[in-house]
Amino acid sequence: MTSLYLHGLNSVNQNSRTDWLQQFGKVVNPLLSYSNIPETYQYLEKLVQKNCPDVIVGSSMGGYFGFHLGNYYRIPTLLLNPALVMTLLVRPDNRLLATDTKHTISIGKYDTVIRPEITLQLLKEWRLPYQIFEYETEHQTPFEVFVDAAKKSGLFIKK
Repeated sequence: MTSLYLHGLNSVNQNSRTDWLQQFGKVVNPLLSYSNIPETYQYLEKLVQKNCPDVIVGSSMGGYFGFHLGNYYRIPTLLLNPALVMTLLVRPDNRLLATDTKHTISIGKYDTVIRPEITLQLLKEWRLPYQIFEYETEHQTPFEVFVDAAKKSGLFIKK
Protein backbone atom coordinates (compact mmCIF):
# COMPACT_ATOMS: atom_id res chain seq x y z
CA MET A 1 0.00 0.00 0.00
CA THR A 2 1.21 3.49 -0.84
CA SER A 3 0.06 6.55 1.10
CA LEU A 4 0.53 10.15 0.01
CA TYR A 5 0.82 12.36 3.11
CA LEU A 6 0.24 16.10 2.63
CA HIS A 7 1.15 18.18 5.67
CA GLY A 8 -0.53 21.43 6.68
CA LEU A 9 0.58 25.00 6.17
CA ASN A 10 3.74 25.84 8.14
CA SER A 11 4.04 22.20 9.18
CA VAL A 12 6.50 19.41 8.45
CA ASN A 13 6.38 16.36 6.23
CA GLN A 14 7.97 13.89 8.67
CA ASN A 15 6.18 13.31 11.96
CA SER A 16 4.47 10.68 14.11
CA ARG A 17 1.68 10.38 11.51
CA THR A 18 4.05 9.44 8.72
CA ASP A 19 5.85 7.07 11.08
CA TRP A 20 2.51 5.38 11.86
CA LEU A 21 1.57 5.17 8.16
CA GLN A 22 4.83 3.33 7.35
CA GLN A 23 3.54 0.16 8.98
CA PHE A 24 1.13 -0.17 6.04
CA GLY A 25 3.67 0.33 3.28
CA LYS A 26 5.35 3.14 1.37
CA VAL A 27 4.72 6.74 2.44
CA VAL A 28 5.28 9.57 -0.03
CA ASN A 29 5.53 12.74 2.06
CA PRO A 30 6.87 15.75 0.17
CA LEU A 31 7.87 18.92 1.97
CA LEU A 32 5.54 21.49 0.43
CA SER A 33 5.50 25.25 0.06
CA TYR A 34 1.93 26.41 -0.35
CA SER A 35 2.74 29.89 -1.67
CA ASN A 36 1.66 29.08 -5.25
CA ILE A 37 -1.48 26.91 -5.26
CA PRO A 38 -1.61 26.08 -9.01
CA GLU A 39 2.10 25.20 -9.07
CA THR A 40 1.77 23.07 -5.93
CA TYR A 41 -1.22 21.26 -7.41
CA GLN A 42 0.67 20.48 -10.64
CA TYR A 43 3.61 19.18 -8.62
CA LEU A 44 1.29 16.94 -6.57
CA GLU A 45 -0.42 15.65 -9.71
CA LYS A 46 2.97 14.47 -10.98
CA LEU A 47 3.62 12.76 -7.62
CA VAL A 48 0.25 11.00 -7.82
CA GLN A 49 0.89 9.87 -11.39
CA LYS A 50 4.37 8.61 -10.50
CA ASN A 51 3.52 6.86 -7.19
CA CYS A 52 -0.11 5.76 -7.72
CA PRO A 53 -1.08 6.11 -4.04
CA ASP A 54 -3.82 3.91 -2.61
CA VAL A 55 -4.84 6.62 -0.14
CA ILE A 56 -4.20 10.33 0.36
CA VAL A 57 -3.86 11.73 3.87
CA GLY A 58 -4.03 15.50 4.15
CA SER A 59 -4.06 17.90 7.06
CA SER A 60 -5.55 21.42 6.80
CA MET A 61 -4.06 22.92 3.60
CA GLY A 62 -2.83 19.44 2.69
CA GLY A 63 -6.45 18.33 3.10
CA TYR A 64 -7.51 20.89 0.51
CA PHE A 65 -5.10 19.41 -2.03
CA GLY A 66 -5.86 15.85 -0.95
CA PHE A 67 -9.58 16.41 -1.46
CA HIS A 68 -9.16 17.63 -5.04
CA LEU A 69 -6.54 15.04 -5.97
CA GLY A 70 -8.67 12.29 -4.45
CA ASN A 71 -11.71 13.39 -6.42
CA TYR A 72 -9.89 13.71 -9.71
CA TYR A 73 -7.90 10.47 -9.46
CA ARG A 74 -10.59 8.56 -7.52
CA ILE A 75 -8.29 7.89 -4.59
CA PRO A 76 -9.83 7.55 -1.12
CA THR A 77 -8.77 10.16 1.40
CA LEU A 78 -8.34 10.73 5.10
CA LEU A 79 -8.59 14.48 5.67
CA LEU A 80 -7.86 16.20 8.99
CA ASN A 81 -9.58 19.58 9.37
CA PRO A 82 -9.27 20.11 5.60
CA ALA A 83 -9.18 23.67 4.30
CA LEU A 84 -12.04 23.02 1.87
CA VAL A 85 -13.11 26.65 2.17
CA MET A 86 -10.10 27.42 -0.08
CA THR A 87 -12.12 25.82 -2.88
CA LEU A 88 -14.38 28.87 -2.86
CA LEU A 89 -11.34 30.98 -3.78
CA VAL A 90 -9.25 28.62 -5.93
CA ARG A 91 -10.43 25.38 -7.46
CA PRO A 92 -7.64 23.58 -9.33
CA ASP A 93 -8.92 23.19 -12.90
CA ASN A 94 -12.45 22.66 -11.59
CA ARG A 95 -11.48 19.12 -10.56
CA LEU A 96 -14.66 18.11 -8.69
CA LEU A 97 -15.27 15.31 -11.16
CA ALA A 98 -15.68 12.03 -9.30
CA THR A 99 -18.75 11.42 -7.22
CA ASP A 100 -17.67 7.98 -6.05
CA THR A 101 -14.48 8.79 -4.15
CA LYS A 102 -14.59 7.88 -0.46
CA HIS A 103 -13.59 10.76 1.79
CA THR A 104 -13.07 10.22 5.51
CA ILE A 105 -12.93 13.52 7.34
CA SER A 106 -11.87 14.28 10.89
CA ILE A 107 -12.95 17.65 12.20
CA GLY A 108 -12.32 19.39 15.49
CA LYS A 109 -15.52 20.79 16.94
CA TYR A 110 -13.62 23.75 18.37
CA ASP A 111 -11.53 24.57 15.30
CA THR A 112 -11.38 28.34 14.86
CA VAL A 113 -8.98 28.18 11.88
CA ILE A 114 -11.14 26.01 9.58
CA ARG A 115 -14.65 26.35 10.93
CA PRO A 116 -16.28 22.90 10.97
CA GLU A 117 -19.75 24.19 10.09
CA ILE A 118 -18.40 25.56 6.80
CA THR A 119 -16.73 22.23 5.98
CA LEU A 120 -19.98 20.39 6.66
CA GLN A 121 -21.99 22.87 4.59
CA LEU A 122 -19.64 22.52 1.59
CA LEU A 123 -19.72 18.73 1.73
CA LYS A 124 -23.52 18.73 1.73
CA GLU A 125 -23.66 21.16 -1.20
CA TRP A 126 -21.23 19.09 -3.27
CA ARG A 127 -23.16 15.88 -2.60
CA LEU A 128 -20.05 13.74 -2.53
CA PRO A 129 -19.78 10.57 -0.45
CA TYR A 130 -18.03 11.07 2.85
CA GLN A 131 -17.91 9.86 6.39
CA ILE A 132 -17.14 12.35 9.09
CA PHE A 133 -15.80 11.97 12.60
CA GLU A 134 -16.05 14.88 15.00
CA TYR A 135 -13.65 15.23 17.91
CA GLU A 136 -13.50 17.51 20.95
CA THR A 137 -10.39 19.23 19.55
CA GLU A 138 -9.26 22.48 17.97
CA HIS A 139 -7.42 22.86 14.64
CA GLN A 140 -4.35 20.82 15.52
CA THR A 141 -5.20 17.12 15.29
CA PRO A 142 -3.60 15.18 18.15
CA PHE A 143 -1.82 11.98 17.16
CA GLU A 144 -4.36 9.83 19.05
CA VAL A 145 -7.22 11.43 17.12
CA PHE A 146 -5.40 10.85 13.82
CA VAL A 147 -4.94 7.16 14.65
CA ASP A 148 -8.57 6.80 15.75
CA ALA A 149 -9.88 8.39 12.54
CA ALA A 150 -7.48 6.33 10.42
CA LYS A 151 -8.64 3.10 12.04
CA LYS A 152 -12.32 4.04 11.72
CA SER A 153 -11.82 4.89 8.04
CA GLY A 154 -11.11 1.27 7.16
CA LEU A 155 -8.48 2.45 4.68
CA PHE A 156 -5.42 1.09 6.48
CA ILE A 157 -4.97 -2.66 6.60
CA LYS A 158 -1.67 -4.32 7.45
CA LYS A 159 -0.27 -6.74 4.93
